[in-house]
Amino acid sequence: MEIDDNRDKGYIAVWLTNEEQKLYDQSKLTSLLLSKAESPKCKVVFFLSGSEDLCRNTEGLLLANLKNA
Repeated sequence: MEIDDNRDKGYIAVWLTNEEQKLYDQSKLTSLLLSKAESPKCKVVFFLSGSEDLCRNTEGLLLANLKNA
C-alpha cells in the first residue's frame, strides 16, 4: 500500500495491490484517513490494481492514441 498525502490539494491517494484489496476495507480506511484531515472537503482516492496484463493494455492504449494523433 502506498499513501500519498495531498491534503493541501484536497485529496489523499491510496494505491492498493490485488492482495491488499482483499486485506483492507476501503470504507474503514477512508474513515481513518479522513479523521486526520483538517479540511471537510478532503477526498480519498483509491487506485486499484487490475487483473489484466498491464503491458498488453498499455500497448493497446498507446496504439489507439497514435491513431487519434
